[in-house]
Amino acid sequence: MSDDESLITPAMEAAIGSEGTPATDTIDAHRVLRLMRALNEADADLLAAAESGDTSYPMPTYALLTTSTRQEQLSVPDTPERALMAADAWQVSAPIHIGDTMTIVPRVAEIQERIGGRVGHSLFVHHEWVYTNQHGQEVARVRRTVTHFQQRHTGE
Repeated sequence: MSDDESLITPAMEAAIGSEGTPATDTIDAHRVLRLMRALNEADADLLAAAESGDTSYPMPTYALLTTSTRQEQLSVPDTPERALMAADAWQVSAPIHIGDTMTIVPRVAEIQERIGGRVGHSLFVHHEWVYTNQHGQEVARVRRTVTHFQQRHTGE
């Protein structure tokens, strides 16, 4: 295959928009507090709210990190094996509270391609996780870009 031929296969195209199995997790006061301490959080009111388990006090965006082990990244067929995580983007659209039960839905959002260049042919696979709270309100979208590189290229 030459560097100017597309790496995007019909199976990859079919994967775009596919969703995985939803997972659920709760914004847990103990885990949020541990994370706050690890980050040396200085906001005394925020720390007090987390320590007391106050469900009315909005938590910082990073509280979602306590549920990140539930973010299953979907497999995309035919992608080159060489890959690296290139970026994460967080879009928060509603407050996060201790006690919120999040439903996390993974999906393959988009696939882009870069033909040629110094590192050769590459694919940018954009994975997305949609977080919805127990009220059915979308709270956040986390988008991760994983760059896959063709094993061999001409170097042009």
